[in-house]
Amino acid sequence: MNREILISCGIDYDEGVAKFLDEAELYEKLLMDFPEDNTFEEARACMKNHDYEGLEKAVHAMKSVTGTLSMHELYSCCSQTVSLVRSGDYDFAEKLFEKTYDKYQKITEGIKLACG
Repeated sequence: MNREILISCGIDYDEGVAKFLDEAELYEKLLMDFPEDNTFEEARACMKNHDYEGLEKAVHAMKSVTGTLSMHELYSCCSQTVSLVRSGDYDFAEKLFEKTYDKYQKITEGIKLACG
């Protein structure tokens, strides 16, 4: 796995490995599984359908995953999106989610490239 590519797309590789007690293989396996998770796609469908409860649930789940995997910028966007939905600021939540989704795509592309 190409560590530099992961770092360039927004993943704190060293911190992530440290969270898994320096078990790089386990951390990398979880990173490789990340692009296969469809929770962001579910969130995007919820947003398009104005299903804010579903959007909150999906983005909250991804907030946990991105935090665990040390994807700091993506984690921050997920966290802010969840807060906006909970506060009822749906217009801003939708705008922020589009930015969040772009960051998600960048990371998933980076992971695929780093594994190749």
